[in-house]
Amino acid sequence: MTMPPLTSVAFRGNGQAVETRMIGPPTATPSMHANDTGQHLRIGIVIPCRGDQAFLSGCLASLKDFSSAGDVVIVVDGDADQAVARLARSGGAVYLSRPNSRRGHAIGCGIQWILHRAAADILLLCHADMVLPAGSRTRLLDKLGAQARWRWGLLGHHINDKRLRFRLLELGNHWRGVALSLPYGDQAMFVGVDLLARAGGWPFQPELEDLELSLRLRQWMAATFVNAPVAIGTRHWTKGICRTTIRNWMLAARYALSRQELR
Repeated sequence: MTMPPLTSVAFRGNGQAVETRMIGPPTATPSMHANDTGQHLRIGIVIPCRGDQAFLSGCLASLKDFSSAGDVVIVVDGDADQAVARLARSGGAVYLSRPNSRRGHAIGCGIQWILHRAAADILLLCHADMVLPAGSRTRLLDKLGAQARWRWGLLGHHINDKRLRFRLLELGNHWRGVALSLPYGDQAMFVGVDLLARAGGWPFQPELEDLELSLRLRQWMAATFVNAPVAIGTRHWTKGICRTTIRNWMLAARYALSRQELR
């Protein structure tokens, strides 16, 4: 399967049209492995970082099983901060500087770096404030098996707050991610490189990249849930759970509607 060439789309989170780009094909694609356990498959981890250096070392430490297995970890820095560069390299990651890049662009740059080196069969998209549980790599590969390059999904998340409201929020986010196949980016999304190619490549856009990717991938298959929830903080809900959740759903609905109108 060959990946499609560079193409253009026109989406923005507020519903206004804007030109964006999708990443095109790698120069080479690794062959499918035959082992049904999938334990030898390679994972490429991309971590965008912009103002998140306080969390980065914890995220990288939780990825030791991946780097020890030979998986590539990429930190894409939107601030070109030398402190981030030192943290990334000391944590065994490749450091890429992309000044003023928004999250969607930063992730795209990391994916492009991996694909053009044929360095992974599966792409795992992390945020700098995530901490992955022990055994995540094994659980992911055991769940996906030999068809990992053609599957996608999420690990899920656990919010580091004991209050009941956050347990309810987790349940709602889990339902959206698994039942609707519309996971949030902070639920640790993953996608096989062949399925990503079939779906048109990475949506190189500044925001709502997780939603756009999910909308395209679920046309091919439902999201796969791997029960290895990452730990995240509460900083995304500082303005209130209900207010933030309603805002997120309204943005998603507006985006989906504008996406249909632009076709």
